[in-house]
Amino acid sequence: MCMKRILIVTEIFHPENGLVNDFALELVRRGYQVEVLTQHPSYPYGKIFDGYTNDYYSVQTWEGITIHRFKTVEGYRESKIRKILKYWTFVRIGKKIARKIGGNYDHVLVYQTGPLTLALPAVALKKKYGTPLTIWTFDIWPDAVYAYGFPKVFPLTSFLNHIIRKVYRNSDNILVSSRKFADVIDPYVPGRKIDYAPNWLISEPKEPATLQLSPDTFHFTFAGNISVSQNLGNVLSGWKRAELQNADLNIVGEGSALDRLKRQVLEQNIPNVRFHGRYPSCQIDDILRQSDVLVLPLISDPGIQKTEPFKLQSYLQAGKPIFGVLDGAAHEIIEENRLGLCASPDNPTDIAQKFAEIRKQVAQDTYRDIDQRAHRLLDTRFNKETTLAKIFCLIDPEQKTCKS
Repeated sequence: MCMKRILIVTEIFHPENGLVNDFALELVRRGYQVEVLTQHPSYPYGKIFDGYTNDYYSVQTWEGITIHRFKTVEGYRESKIRKILKYWTFVRIGKKIARKIGGNYDHVLVYQTGPLTLALPAVALKKKYGTPLTIWTFDIWPDAVYAYGFPKVFPLTSFLNHIIRKVYRNSDNILVSSRKFADVIDPYVPGRKIDYAPNWLISEPKEPATLQLSPDTFHFTFAGNISVSQNLGNVLSGWKRAELQNADLNIVGEGSALDRLKRQVLEQNIPNVRFHGRYPSCQIDDILRQSDVLVLPLISDPGIQKTEPFKLQSYLQAGKPIFGVLDGAAHEIIEENRLGLCASPDNPTDIAQKFAEIRKQVAQDTYRDIDQRAHRLLDTRFNKETTLAKIFCLIDPEQKTCKS
């Protein structure tokens, strides 16, 4: 039985939701000794979860995993300054804790869904102890920084380039969750191999939803985190122009942009928009399957459009047509695999036209072909076992399966 020690450095971890939880459990199932370095749980609400205290440092266990938790900054949901302080705190305290817990790890993996700076404690560990380091990138810098409204000016550009070079040049392996990320990283590490390791669909129990959509109405549904990057403001503008009869636009979830969207609906008198709030993840699949078309929007930003959103996998599992209000990576996946239609994210007129067009298509066609293509994509490109095998061969190349 393999007892290699793996340290995962991550901004989020159980009880916060994320693919990293499923990945860590897979490591444990396969005989690895897993530890996690992270802050006390606060995402997405910006405050420490009930049952936890914001201590400087504490150690907990979950499902056989040792979790090293350290102090975080609360209130970052409403304040950009506090968000920057949170990132700075992660680096400052994270480095100290990383050096303290030592050099007895066989491998360190950075699960980077937030700022690239969260990899710096892992870089410090590698420099002190020579521990092999893998970074798994889900949020591409510098594009993501500019997407949050920071100006593309000196000295910020110089600082970002320094961080990016430092992290990737100190990484033994580079994994990306979107194929388009490789083009951004390559200039910082010319000639380096960059492996594609996309999201997979997390298997979890499914329950009937307490939300039941009317079977007599045509339902467009968005489900997930409601932030500015989701571009739902433009979706609402297009929806109003479409003037569809006997159709609802369902928005399921919570997030920082929710209140703004509710104001937009009231001020612009937009009809047939239903805000349903947040539902347990185990009920989302049922809500999606009750819907006729699933809405997948993103803002028109170079960094955001390069992502392959995790929401896409849950939409594929539901097997319903997808209306993408976006450009870039997800747009290509939808159109290349004939999963639905896409509209320009900045053009409410085009969004309105495509709302009407996809409704007509759904009325004329069956769902069966789209359902089959969606599940074929889950079984191939987004296959969990294929992605895991690739990662395990990088962090543990002595495995028999990696040598064969």
